[in-house]
Amino acid sequence: MITLNCPSCGASVNFVSKASVFAVCSFCKSTLVRQDMDLSKVGTMSDLQDDLTPLQIGTTGMFGKEKFELAGRLKVAYADGFWNEWFTVFGNEKLGWLAEAQGFYALCFPAQCEVPSKETLRPGAYVELGPAGTFQVEDVHDVRCLFSEGELPLNAKQGRESTSVDLTGDDRKMATIEYATDLTRLFVGEYQDFDEFHFQNLRHIDGW
Repeated sequence: MITLNCPSCGASVNFVSKASVFAVCSFCKSTLVRQDMDLSKVGTMSDLQDDLTPLQIGTTGMFGKEKFELAGRLKVAYADGFWNEWFTVFGNEKLGWLAEAQGFYALCFPAQCEVPSKETLRPGAYVELGPAGTFQVEDVHDVRCLFSEGELPLNAKQGRESTSVDLTGDDRKMATIEYATDLTRLFVGEYQDFDEFHFQNLRHIDGW
């Protein structure tokens, strides 16, 4: 773990992953960019109304036989709603993302292969994603970052815009392609039921 001080308020800012380059100070809500051992303030994160997710920074879970910890969150909005993307860190420095949307959960990992241009993708279309196989496009959404917290491996400032393409494969396989101004990212993984993750350190929510 790397611990640095917020340049705005002096509070400690912890980085669980060496790959993290962005963080939100939990004390003053400054948005911070990390370059090696230096932090620079680039803005302030507005507070967001609670969305009643049972997950939180520090929640741990299992994927197969591997344990992971939630280190950061993006809350992403589109025309019909929103979803959460949780930055996950495994003990062997393996990194992934846990998508949480309308009661569905999927854990995916960065993948490298050629992807089609977003203009060619429509719901129902089939896409070959290298060794991962064939996937079908489910949805294409223009999205923006509503909120972020914790640490993240990308500059996730409030208002960041991108196009998100969700795809499904055989069994419980899934994939996501993100087309942003500064980069295109591909993630491949699979859906799991909530109980299969064996989450620990969940938020206490009254009535649950």
